[in-house]
Amino acid sequence: MNKVGTLFKSLGYAYLVTMGLMLIYNLFLTYTNLQSSTIPLATSIITTVASAFAGIYMSYKNSSKGLLYGLLAGMFYVISIIMLYYLIDDNFSIQSINVYKTILNIISGGIGGIIGVNIK
Repeated sequence: MNKVGTLFKSLGYAYLVTMGLMLIYNLFLTYTNLQSSTIPLATSIITTVASAFAGIYMSYKNSSKGLLYGLLAGMFYVISIIMLYYLIDDNFSIQSINVYKTILNIISGGIGGIIGVNIK
């Protein structure tokens, strides 16, 4: 499989991880005494884990340059999530916390890429 196909496949798996973890979190939020004030932290953790998963898958399939491919997968994941937020929310604006979260997710993709290369 070519690298672009692997990138899109890793993004697809990252979105599945995001949806699965969001579903689990929402079930906890609904059926337990978990406060809604935990939503920003939970979404940050979930997107960071999904970005790392995209990096792991991308570098695992390419078997080399884990940091580079992980950073690339994390960057495309974050950019696509930001574009989705922009399309959904009319009042969306880039704030400093969004920049920090973006950098965190790109770095987690890179760390996932390093892990993915070393799995084999």
